[in-house]
Amino acid sequence: MSKAITALAVSGLGSLLLSSNVYAQTQDANVSTKKTSVTTENRDITEFKKVTVNATRVSQDAEDVTRTVSVVEKEQLEEIQANSVAEAVSYQTNVSVGGGAVPGNQKINIRGLEGDKVLQVIDGARSNTNFSHRPSYFLDPELLKSVEVLKGPSSSLWGSGAIGGVVVQNTIESDDLIQEGNDVGGFIKKGYQTNGDVRTTSAGIAAKHDNMDVLFAATHYDSNFMKQGENVDSRQTLYGTEAKNTTYLGKFGIDLDQYQRVQAQYRYADLDGHPPTVGSTDEAENADDLLIDRLVKDQHAAIDYSHKGSSKYLNFDAKLYLNDTENEEVNLLEGTDQSDLKTIGLNLLNNFDFDQTQILVGIDGYKDTIETKRTEDASTGNRPNPPSKAESEVWGAFTTITHDLTSTIQLDASLRYDSFETESDDLDTSADENNLSTSAGIRWQATDWMRWSLRYDEAFRAPSSYELYIQGTHFNYGAPGWDNEFVANPDLKPETAKNIELSVDLAFNNLLADDKLTIAATAFQNDVEDFIYLDVVTTADFGPPPACNCVSGTSTHTNARDAELWGYELEANYQIGAFNALLSYGQTRGTHDTTTSSGTTKDHLPNIPADKWVADISYGFWDIDTKAGVRILSAEKQDRIEEDQHVYDGYTTTDLYATWEPSDTSLEGVKVDVVLANLQDTHYQQAFSEVYEPGRSLKVAAKYSF
Repeated sequence: MSKAITALAVSGLGSLLLSSNVYAQTQDANVSTKKTSVTTENRDITEFKKVTVNATRVSQDAEDVTRTVSVVEKEQLEEIQANSVAEAVSYQTNVSVGGGAVPGNQKINIRGLEGDKVLQVIDGARSNTNFSHRPSYFLDPELLKSVEVLKGPSSSLWGSGAIGGVVVQNTIESDDLIQEGNDVGGFIKKGYQTNGDVRTTSAGIAAKHDNMDVLFAATHYDSNFMKQGENVDSRQTLYGTEAKNTTYLGKFGIDLDQYQRVQAQYRYADLDGHPPTVGSTDEAENADDLLIDRLVKDQHAAIDYSHKGSSKYLNFDAKLYLNDTENEEVNLLEGTDQSDLKTIGLNLLNNFDFDQTQILVGIDGYKDTIETKRTEDASTGNRPNPPSKAESEVWGAFTTITHDLTSTIQLDASLRYDSFETESDDLDTSADENNLSTSAGIRWQATDWMRWSLRYDEAFRAPSSYELYIQGTHFNYGAPGWDNEFVANPDLKPETAKNIELSVDLAFNNLLADDKLTIAATAFQNDVEDFIYLDVVTTADFGPPPACNCVSGTSTHTNARDAELWGYELEANYQIGAFNALLSYGQTRGTHDTTTSSGTTKDHLPNIPADKWVADISYGFWDIDTKAGVRILSAEKQDRIEEDQHVYDGYTTTDLYATWEPSDTSLEGVKVDVVLANLQDTHYQQAFSEVYEPGRSLKVAAKYSF
C-alpha cells in the first residue's frame, strides 16, 4: 500500500498545482454539458448536473458514493458512437479493452483484471456469459441510457466474480423516450462509418396509458472488414470484424398503485460473426484463413416488482430472471462446437431508512447450467472437451449499513455470505465452497471543498465449471498424437481479493466566474490470493515427432499464483459556461509469485494495461446549436512483461466530434452526431491484444425523436 499512497501524495500535489487549469469529476462520474448553458444578457450560465449511479445496488447521486464508480451517460454514448459496450468505457481511467475491434471477442479490463474476474450486470441481473474464449458483451449501446464501471473488489454487494469490478448496463425506459406531457414517444436513428462500411439502424417506441406503459426497441449492426491504420508496409485488413448483429428489447410495466410497480422485460440478441480463432497471433495479422464462423443467440427475460414510498422501512425490490445463451461455432477443422449456458436467478432487496442510518439487506441466488457438444469425427482432429453438462448453484445473503456519525463523517460496513456448489456429469464429481466477504469505509467531508474516503473491500470468485472440469486436447504440436492435453482439476479453490483504497475529492466553485473545478485522486492496492490461471507444461526439447501416440504436455487450471496489483487514478475537469476540459491519468502495476526449484520470485502479472492519458475538450456553440470537441487518448509503452512476451509500443489517437441539435421548431427532435475517429490514422496495438486496431473512420449518425 505504501507504493500507492506515495503515488497518491505526489500526484495529488501535482494536481493541486495544476488546479487552475483542470477539473476532475467527483467519484469518476462523467458530468454532461449538453446545452447546460443558457444565454442571459449574452452571458452563459453554467448548470451543474447530478449523476445517478446504480452500481451500489441503491440509486444514489455519484457525489454520495464512497466507492469508485465511472459513469458514461447517454450523451457520451452518442458522442463516442461506440460499436460495443466495451468500447464505450474505453476512455475511463484504468479501464481498457482487449479483443481488438471485434465486439464479440472483446473483454473489459479493470485495474489489471479481466474476463470472468469482472462481473457483468444488466438491469440488476447477472450475466454469467464468460465461458472460455466465447463472447460475453452482446448488448447494443444504442439500447442503453448509461454504463457504470464499479472499480475494485465488490463481492460484498454482488457476490462471486467481482474481483476486478463490475460493469453495470442500464437499458432505456419508457420515460427516456416519452417527452413530458405526452403519452407516446420514440426515435429512429441511422448511422454510417466509413472504415468497414458499417451501417447501423435503431428505433424505439414507448407509450403510456393510465397506469400502464410499454416499450419496444430494436437495433441492427452490419459491418464489413475494417482496415488497420496506415503503416510502412500496407494497410492490412482486419478480417474478423465482419459481423451482423440484431438486438430487440421489450418492456411492459404496470403501476399497481402509487407505491407498487410490476415490470416484465424481454431481450434478444442475434450475432453472426467471423472472428479470429484463438490461435491467431500478431504475426498472423488476422489472416482470412484463421477465421471461424460464430452464431450467438442470447435471450433474457425478467419480472421485477417494487414497493417504495409507503414507509421509510419498506423500499423493496424483487427480480426473477432467466438468461439463455446459445453459441455455435464452425472451427478451422470444419467441425461444429456448441455451447449453451442458462442462468436462472433471484434478487431480493430492501432498504430501511432510520434517518441517520440506512440498512440494505438482500438475498441473491442463481443457478448456471452449461451444456456443450464438440465434434466427435476423428478426421477433424482432437478438440478440447469442456463438460458436456455441468451445474453451479450459488446463494448469498448480505447487508450494508451506512451511518452518519456526524454531519461530516459517514461510516459504512458490509457483510455477505455465499455458498456455492458445482457438479459435472462427465466426471461424476462435485465441488462446494462457502465464502464470507466484508467491506468497510469512512468518508470525511473535511471542508466544503475537500472530501476524503478510505475503504477496505473483499471479493471472491468461484471457479467456473470450465476451469474445474475441462478435458481433451488443448493444442497439437504438428504431428498425430503429439498433443498437449487438458487435465481436469475439481479441487480448485476460489480466488479471493482484499483491496485498500484511499480517495480525495476537491471541488471549487466560482474561481473565475460562474465556474467549477474539481479534482479526484484515488490510490489502491488489491491483493489476490489463489489466483486461478492455466498452467501449460510443455516438453523442454521436442526433437522429432514421436512415432507413437503419446501426450507431450499438459494444461491445468491451478491456484499456484498469488497476485498483487496497485496503482492510482487522477481526474481533473474545468467547466465554465459552454466550455469543458477534462484530463485523466490511470496507472496499474501487478506482480505474481512464481515458485521454482530455486525459490519464489516476483514476476510481472500478464494483462496489465499500459499507463493511459485522456484529454477531452469541448465547447457549445449554442448560436448554431452545435457542440464540438476533441478527445485524445495516449497510451504509454508497456514493457513490464514476462520473458516470452514482446514489448507493446505506446500510441496516441485523436477523435474530433460534433453534435448538432437544432432549436428551430421546424426541426425539433433532430440530432446529428459526427465523429472523425483516429484522426492520424494511427497503426497501433493495445497491450496484450493479439490484433491491431482500426484506422481512421468517419462516423455519422442522424436521429429523430418524437
